[in-house]
Amino acid sequence: MKFIYTVDPLAEKPIMLLNDDIGFNTETGKGIDGAKFMAELMALDAMRPKSIEIWINSPGGVVMDGYNIYAAILKSVTKVDTVGVGCMASIAAVIFQAGRTRTMMDYSWLMYHNPFGGDDTKVLEVMRESISKMVARSGKPEAEILAMMQKETYITAQEALEYGFADAIENSAQHNRKRMAAITEPSNFHKEANLILNKLFDTTKASKMSKLITNKLGLNDDATEDSILRAIENMQNKAKTDKEVLEAKIADLEKKMNDDSVEIDKLKKEKDALEKAKDKAEAEKCEAEEEAKTQKAKNAVEEYAKVGRIKNDPKVIDFWTEQFKADEEIAKEQIEALPLNKTAPVINKTTATGPRWTAGAVMAKLNAKKLNKENQNR
Repeated sequence: MKFIYTVDPLAEKPIMLLNDDIGFNTETGKGIDGAKFMAELMALDAMRPKSIEIWINSPGGVVMDGYNIYAAILKSVTKVDTVGVGCMASIAAVIFQAGRTRTMMDYSWLMYHNPFGGDDTKVLEVMRESISKMVARSGKPEAEILAMMQKETYITAQEALEYGFADAIENSAQHNRKRMAAITEPSNFHKEANLILNKLFDTTKASKMSKLITNKLGLNDDATEDSILRAIENMQNKAKTDKEVLEAKIADLEKKMNDDSVEIDKLKKEKDALEKAKDKAEAEKCEAEEEAKTQKAKNAVEEYAKVGRIKNDPKVIDFWTEQFKADEEIAKEQIEALPLNKTAPVINKTTATGPRWTAGAVMAKLNAKKLNKENQNR
């Protein structure tokens, strides 16, 4: 997330700045967007810093935006402190009360007044009571707060401390000044020497890095260097062990793949052999069936030859055998329609009556019958 209002999100104690009108003005492009401030504070809270400070110097602004900021401070798991560094007026003064520790610079001040804007008096009254409840977090009775709002009350840092609106005051004279006091005073010399030593051995950056490392290693923030080194060593050992385990698994899988490849080739050869055997058996079966069919037809034809229906000649036998194989019924009719292949009594042509049937005529008749049958089957 992009941090807009935070000075350094990675600091142990991040500082957020509430230093403009509360509520974003689309025309001027200025002002604090309450929703974005809320989201940013929640994001900081999720990073679990030690604490968060909100520095306030604002004339106030839109109450709805103020609600977002106030609620985010209250609901944050991380300790959120408010620091008054100047003017805290209107809704900004209300937000100041949400801090767990409320600190004011000695020159800063608060101002409370009734909400205004719009013509709906009912809404303004509801908002007025809502604000009084928010400020009552200070311990001040709501009735007194409403009275202060009614007359628009300005409160100095010292008064705020006395009324319960602040927990502490910081003396501005102690900030950003020349540190070295008269070295003739032993206590001052000792104090200044310690300040110099602290600067020389500033561990802020190292502490930031240490926190990142301990968080990554799952250790407490106050973990010792030995604990950190042991955790890193354990992580390295685990990574090495994990690598060895993975390498062993990969080798095992490669071996299994090779074994499977050999087995697949073997099964493929067996399959090919079985398919060839199947094709051969199928061919032999067809050949046997054809042979049986031929033999059956030949036997039937030879029987007709024995009784003299056809000539007992190999070529004639083969011809009628093929006819039987093609259509046994028609072949039978054709043969049985033929005159016996024996000497028949001579018929006197002059005395014979009825039509004369020759072998050719009989064959023509049977062929016509066969053709008629085929046409019916179509």
